[in-house]
Amino acid sequence: MPGPASEPIDHPLLRNLNAPQREAVRHAHGPLLILAGAGSGKTTVITRRIAWLIEEEGVHPGSILAMTFTNKAAEEMRERVQRLVSVPAAQMWVSTFHSFCTRILRREGERTPVGRDFVIFDPADQKSLVKQVLAELKLPEKQFHPKKVLEIISDFKNRCLLPEEAREEGLDPWTRKVLDAYDLYQQGLKNHRACDFDDLLLWTERLFRDPVVQSIYGERFKFILVDEYQDTNRAQYLLVQHLARRHHNLCVVGDEDQSIYGWRGADIRNILDFQQDFPEAVRIELLQNYRSTEKILDAASQVISNNSQRVEGKGALKTDLGVGESIQFKLSDEGRLESEWVVQRIQELRFLDHEAKVAVLYRANWQSRQMEEALRAQNLAYRLVGGVKFYERQEVKDLISYLRLISNPFDLVSFRRCVNAPSRGVGPTTLGKIEGAIPEGGTPLEGLALLLRSGELKGRAQRELGKFLDLFHRAATEREAQRLAGLVKWVLQESGYLQSLEDEATLEAEGRIRNLEEFLSAAAESESLGLRLSEFLDRITLAADTDQLEEASQLSLMTIHCAKGLEFPYVFVIGMEEDVFPNRNARETSDGLEEERRLFYVAITRAQRRLTLSAARRRRIMGTEMLSMPSRFLRELPDAALAAPIRWGTELYQAGEGVRPGSSFARGAGGASVATELQRIRSFFDRVKESPSAPAQEREGGRSSEPAEPRDPTAFEAGTRVRSARFGAGTILAASGRGDGLTYTVRFDQGGDKRIMARFGGLERT
Repeated sequence: MPGPASEPIDHPLLRNLNAPQREAVRHAHGPLLILAGAGSGKTTVITRRIAWLIEEEGVHPGSILAMTFTNKAAEEMRERVQRLVSVPAAQMWVSTFHSFCTRILRREGERTPVGRDFVIFDPADQKSLVKQVLAELKLPEKQFHPKKVLEIISDFKNRCLLPEEAREEGLDPWTRKVLDAYDLYQQGLKNHRACDFDDLLLWTERLFRDPVVQSIYGERFKFILVDEYQDTNRAQYLLVQHLARRHHNLCVVGDEDQSIYGWRGADIRNILDFQQDFPEAVRIELLQNYRSTEKILDAASQVISNNSQRVEGKGALKTDLGVGESIQFKLSDEGRLESEWVVQRIQELRFLDHEAKVAVLYRANWQSRQMEEALRAQNLAYRLVGGVKFYERQEVKDLISYLRLISNPFDLVSFRRCVNAPSRGVGPTTLGKIEGAIPEGGTPLEGLALLLRSGELKGRAQRELGKFLDLFHRAATEREAQRLAGLVKWVLQESGYLQSLEDEATLEAEGRIRNLEEFLSAAAESESLGLRLSEFLDRITLAADTDQLEEASQLSLMTIHCAKGLEFPYVFVIGMEEDVFPNRNARETSDGLEEERRLFYVAITRAQRRLTLSAARRRRIMGTEMLSMPSRFLRELPDAALAAPIRWGTELYQAGEGVRPGSSFARGAGGASVATELQRIRSFFDRVKESPSAPAQEREGGRSSEPAEPRDPTAFEAGTRVRSARFGAGTILAASGRGDGLTYTVRFDQGGDKRIMARFGGLERT
C-alpha cells in the first residue's frame, strides 16, 4: 500500500475531509478504532472508507462486511457507497446484525438446531408460545408474567447462554423456574422450526464457534466494519470477534459518550476494551464537530467529563462555527407553566424565522402530555416522533373508557374496551352473549347483570365479570363522594389495571404506569380548574381530535433516545429535575447515573444554534403537587456557556414563589410540611456545594462521589425483609420516589424481582 504522504488530498474520496477523516478512510490493514464524536461526519467516513477499499485497495465488494443497527442506516450506507463506486447491490454485505445472521443461517442452518427453513417469530408469536409454556409448567402468570419471562430469556440469549449454561450461575428460586420455561420455550421454537430475533444472533454466534465455519467466513470477509460499536451486546461482540480472528482487519466506529442503550443489553465495555482486545489497533479520533457552536460543545464536554466510563486520553469536541448563543435555563413555578413558557419561546422563534426547525426533547414519553396540551391551546402543529400521542396511548385510552362508561352507562364502545382491560377472560363469544342480553333501551352493564343472573357464565369469566359489574355499581357512589382526581385514582386501583402492570414488572409496563400517573396529574389539573368528569372527558376528547393537524410540522416532540442521530437548529430539553432526569430508577446505581449523563450529553449535542433547558419548582406526581429539585446535571454546566449563572440555593424554592397555603401542596409529598420539604432541599444543596465536580465513580475504589439523596422517612431500607399478601416473603433491593410515588424493588423468594408501589403494595416488615 502506498504511504499516506503519496496520496493527493484532492482525490475524490478524500476531498473536503479533515486530516483524521482522511487517515480513517485510507487505513486499510489491521484493527482500527474510530472514535467518532457527535456531529463529526462519521457516515461520510464509513462510506468513503468502504469505497476506498474497493477502488484504491482492490478489495472485492463481497469481501467487505459492514454492519449497523437499523435498516434505515444500512440502506443509507449502501446507497452512498453505490454513488461513490459502481458496485452491484447483490455483491455488497451491508446490513443490520439481524439481517446478516438471517442470511448466514439460511445458508448454514443445517449445522444448527433450527435448520435453514425456519420461520421468525414476532413478539406476538413469542408471547403466545411462552403463555403455553407457563401453562404447561403450571406457573401462574401473575407471578411469571409472559413479557417479564421473555425479558429474562432475551437477556440470557444476548449473553449467549442456553438454559443448561445459565443454570451454572447462582440464581434465585424464581429465576430457576424461569429457566425451566426457557428450556421448554426453546423446545417449542424447535418444534415450530422457528427462531425469535435473539435466536438469530445466538445461533449464528454458536455456528461461528465451529472452526471450519469460522475459517470459511473469516476468509470470505477479509474486511469488517461495525458502526455504533458502543451499542453492541455480548452476542454481537462475540460474533464480530469470531469473524475478525483470521485477518484482524476490523474497523469499529462509535462513541462511548453516546452509549445510551444499556437497559436493552448494550455493553459499553465492548468499545472501552477494544484496544485491549486488539493491542495493535490504530486509534483515530474524529473531534471536529460540524453541527454545533462552541458554547454548546463546551457544555457537552464539561458535563460528560464527570463520567468515569470513558476512553482514556480522549480529546474534546471542537468547532469552527463560532462561539454562538449562550444556553438558556428557565425554572418555572410548575409543570404547566413550564410548557406554556416553552411554547411562547417557540412562537417567538417562528415569528423571526418561519422555517425554524425546533425539537422539544424529554427523558420519558409521559412528559409529552403537558407540551401537547400547551401546543394545541395555541393551535401549533407538531409531530410526535417515535411514539403515540398521549391521549392515544393504549393504557390512557383504556382508563378513559372506564371514565366514559361511568359518565355514560350507554357507551357500548367504551364497555367493549374496558371489559377486558385488564384481561378478564372475555373473548368474542362471551362479549356477544353480553351484548345479546342487553334489554331494549338498556345499558351494557344491565346486559351483563342479566347474563350473570342466568348462570350461563362459568369459571374465571363469571368471577371477574362479577367484580367488574360491582365496580360500576360502586362507581356511582364514588363519583358523588370523590373529586375528579380521587375518582381516577379509585378506578385505577379498583379495576386492577394498575396492579396488572405492576405484576408485569417489565420496562414497557413501567413506562405505561408513568403514563397513567401523568393522566392522574392531568385530572388533578382539571379538578383545580373546577371541571367535572363530563367536562374533563370533553376536554381530552377535543384534544385528541386535533391530531390530524400535526403531520406536516417543523416542530418535533420526542424522547432523547429517539433523537439520537438527529440534529436541529433549536432544541429545548424540558423536565431537568431529579427523579425525572436523571430518571428516578436509573440513578440508583453509578452505572445507571453515568448512562443518564450520556443521555444528557446526547441531548445537548442535538442542538446546532440554540439550546434551552427548563425545569419546574413543582410537578404533579400521581395528582399530588411535589417540590422538585433541579437536576444535578445542571450543576455540571460551565457558567461561561450559560446566559446567566444558575442560582444554587433554596431561595428558588421559598413559599412566597408559588407555594400557596391551603393548596394541595401545602402538605407536600407524602404529607410532609412545606418547611420539611424546604429543609430537605436545603440539605441536598448543602451536600451539592460540598461535593467536588468529580466523576460519579472514582477510578480507584469504585465509590460514587454523588451526594446521597434524602430518603423518605417512611421508606423501608434496602435489605429489609417484608411480606406481601400476593407474593409472599421477600427482600427490599431498592426504594425510589417519595409519597405517592414511593416505589420498592423487591426480590420475592418465590416470585422473582418486582416493582411495588408503596401505596398499593401492602408490604409489611417481617
